[in-house]
Order: sequence, then C-alpha cells, then structure tokens
Amino acid sequence: MGNRIISFDQNKAWVNGNEFFGLVEEGSVEAKRKVLDYNGFALPAGVKVPGGKLEPITAKLKLKINDPLVLRELNKNRGFVQLKLKGRATVYASTQGVVEDQDVSTRINGFLEEIPTPIYKNGDEISSMELTIHVHFLEVAVNGAVILKVDNKLRSYPRRLNLRCK
Repeated sequence: MGNRIISFDQNKAWVNGNEFFGLVEEGSVEAKRKVLDYNGFALPAGVKVPGGKLEPITAKLKLKINDPLVLRELNKNRGFVQLKLKGRATVYASTQGVVEDQDVSTRINGFLEEIPTPIYKNGDEISSMELTIHVHFLEVAVNGAVILKVDNKLRSYPRRLNLRCK
C-alpha cells in the first residue's frame, strides 16, 4: 500500500456540487512515488531511483449515509464523482510538514472502483459503506489557503495516424 498523505476523521461530505452526502467517519488518501531500477557505473547491485511521477492515487472513505437516495449521485456519470469534505484532517504537505487542523477542506475528483449499493441493517438503518476512489484531482486547503494540489488532467487520446500504403 502507499503512504497516507491525508487522514480524515469525522468530515462532512458533499457530492457532485452542493448535495449533502453524509459523514466520513474515517478515511485516507494514499500516494506512492514511482521508482525505477538503476543499474550502472559498475554498481554491485541495482538501486531504486525516483522516476519523477506518482503511482495512481487512491482515496478510501468509510461513510455514514443519511439518505439512501443520495446514492443515485454516486452512480451518475459512470462512476465519476466530485466530493467535497470539510472537517478534521491530518495532511502531509511537502512545504509545511504535517498539518493537523479542524478546518480542512478537501476536494476529490475521480472514479469509483465499485458500484455503490445500500446495505440495510435492522429495517431502515443504513450501515456504513466503504468507497475506493481512483483520484484524478485532489486539493487540500486549511483555513482557505491551498497547501496540497494534485491535478492529473485527462488528456484526449492521440489522433489516429494516417498511414498510406503504396
């Protein structure tokens, strides 16, 4: 697994705009550096060097949902979601070190790994559900100041090559 760059605790969550989603009881965003094997200069053993990129970033959230109808929002757009979280979090920022605050705002855009379905216990009670999100955009702000931002812009596929046979 990757390293936790953000840990959430009791955050309010909104999905796809301003629709209240529920309470994130706990969660984290994990990232890991992509490393390359390097064998050169007559080294007796290979070494790992950073490749300048990150492995795919994942967010894991444990949610307590108040209204099962809000699950429709998660299933729109083929699983692409835009989440806003606000509450207590611990963030690792490369410029400030570990930041722990009560007023942390987090925006996560990405695709859900599984199709969310409600699980009922004892009648109408909805149990907590766990979501795994493959993150494309991540922004963390403390008291309105952005301290961490990762934006993996989705590029369009390359155009087809026009190859002609003679």
